[in-house]
Amino acid sequence: MPSGSHLSTSPTTPEKQRKQPESLRLESTGVDPDQIVGKVLTRIRRSPTHPAVTLHFADNTIYQVRVDGYDPVHRGIPKELEMNSVLVPLFKPPGGQISVHLTVIHARLVKLKDTAHEWSETIDSRWNVEHLALALKFAEVPGWHCVWATMAEYDGDFGPCTFRSFGDVYLAELDPSPRVRKSPPPKQGRTPRGSGLRRRI
Repeated sequence: MPSGSHLSTSPTTPEKQRKQPESLRLESTGVDPDQIVGKVLTRIRRSPTHPAVTLHFADNTIYQVRVDGYDPVHRGIPKELEMNSVLVPLFKPPGGQISVHLTVIHARLVKLKDTAHEWSETIDSRWNVEHLALALKFAEVPGWHCVWATMAEYDGDFGPCTFRSFGDVYLAELDPSPRVRKSPPPKQGRTPRGSGLRRRI
């Protein structure tokens, strides 16, 4: 069973849970992780701007681990992927991507229970959060390995964490060869005035 979560020991009263989500959806979106079982993982690429990790396989299929509900335009509370220590050098490579040779023998979504908290000079509250994580097992590396999503806010750049909670992750399949939008061919006939003669600055 994957590790990395903490059991809550101090639930709080509802009136203190100002930022707690109303409910966490425990049915995943995306594709069934069983689709990647038996595939050979050859390259892992971490997004430099979004909480996502792209997995490239030897059969030219591509999948991405994403945070459920993440909106790149309206990002809200900062979100990121967290994982157990074995996955850190793979899913957070120093150069942004890494070449590997790992055969996926098990892949599934699991429920984790963690303790979320909110802190300020007037509030210190904690509550239980259940969320979905992606659990993976490779032929070349013993044990289960897990990746999940966190949401956190801090007091300034170096201040304490004032809010921390957890979200669901899911697996999405990407098109390995996205279509390139082609520009329409130029119309035959009269050349538009000024075309190709002068560059306006």
